[in-house]
Amino acid sequence: MIEMKEIFKNLSSNKKNIVLIICAVMALVLLVVSGFSEEKETGEQFDVKLNVSSSEYIKEQEDKLKKLIEKIDGAGEAEVMITLESCYENVYLKDSNLKTESTSGVFKEEQEESFVMAKTGSNTQDGVIIKVYEPVVKGVAVVAAGGDDEKVKMAIIETVSAVFNINSANISVEKMRFEGMK
Repeated sequence: MIEMKEIFKNLSSNKKNIVLIICAVMALVLLVVSGFSEEKETGEQFDVKLNVSSSEYIKEQEDKLKKLIEKIDGAGEAEVMITLESCYENVYLKDSNLKTESTSGVFKEEQEESFVMAKTGSNTQDGVIIKVYEPVVKGVAVVAAGGDDEKVKMAIIETVSAVFNINSANISVEKMRFEGMK
């Protein structure tokens, strides 16, 4: 520890050394800060699922909903089926230019639009996504062990309606038939 103090005293005795130390510290801080801002610019800090197919989305939502419904008192074992009205939709950033031409006293305006592209890898470019619309659920069918109990049925309908923001008319709840029963 004493050696470090002596080294620091020797370096700080010269004004040029102090300036060099300050510059080195500032350069280090700039490198660290630029590393964080680069990450934000490339979008790597976001965990967005942009390449999920509709079947993957449906399977994931069905699994989550099944687990949720099975936690409702009296529902018991359940199976769920979801149908979609629409899947993921990406909205891309566009650049528009207004061109005005004058030919023999007649003005002609033309709107030209193009997608804004960003470099995403080595020699590849993609459109810049400004918004992603989530899939819209059209209807849900639930078959549950307790699906014949009106109280349980209403609890399931209210839960599904709240989760997907759909009308109760688009939700069907029925009693599960167990194998061996006819």
